[in-house]
Amino acid sequence: MKNGIMMIVLSLALVFAGCSAKTVKAPPAPAKPQLVLPIVGNTTGKVQIQTVSGSTAYPYNTYAITSVEGETVIVDPTEMPPRSLVELNPAAIVSTHGHMDHVDPKYTGSYECQKISYTKADIKTQDFHIYTVLSAHQSNVLGTTNVIIVFEVNGLRIAHMGDIGQDKLTKEQLKEIGKIDIAFMQFENNWSSMRLASEKGFKLIEQLNPAVIVPTHYTDAALPVLEKKYGKITDYVNVIAVSKADIPTKPLTVWRILNTHKYQ
Repeated sequence: MKNGIMMIVLSLALVFAGCSAKTVKAPPAPAKPQLVLPIVGNTTGKVQIQTVSGSTAYPYNTYAITSVEGETVIVDPTEMPPRSLVELNPAAIVSTHGHMDHVDPKYTGSYECQKISYTKADIKTQDFHIYTVLSAHQSNVLGTTNVIIVFEVNGLRIAHMGDIGQDKLTKEQLKEIGKIDIAFMQFENNWSSMRLASEKGFKLIEQLNPAVIVPTHYTDAALPVLEKKYGKITDYVNVIAVSKADIPTKPLTVWRILNTHKYQ
């Protein structure tokens, strides 16, 4: 009798053990992040401008500008994607000043191309004419290591104002910069004493009076102010393609180029 009971108990134990083994599942493998990479080349028939920084703190300082013919220059590289991930093959890499959110020494050093590192310069590539205008990051005293960069390509004139901190542009600067179609411009940056309350950024950009403003340093608090002053903002995700014919006749039109790129 005892032997019979023991056999029943052992049988039940084996059954339950088998059931337990069948219901235990290994945890699912973590999903691989979905990368979002910049466009390589240009098939739009227009000048292509795209955000390319991998920085979440400063996503709007860095741009790749690609000519109609497909030549690319990089301005103010910051936390750039590694070449092993995406090869932009720039003909030139240029920086407005040496702060960490406008330079990427490792990326810049990985290329043997023409470079401007926040100094007075004038260079030409196959498709671009690029030159700099001395400016000031803080105060109104022009230095030698802070510049505005002007790009001429396929009939467009584009300026990256960097982190300009002047109260106003000088007559000499305005003459050197000339008429601008698209200007990258900051509006909030404590390092340049630029705050919404002072409206310094707005005064500077109104002096320059470009057709299009692309904001760089700013917070969401700046958006209603920009809209109140200059009208409805047009948003683009990561990239725009633009020709001279696309430039609005109304000056100070705001286009935001958002940055959803993911490199890891």
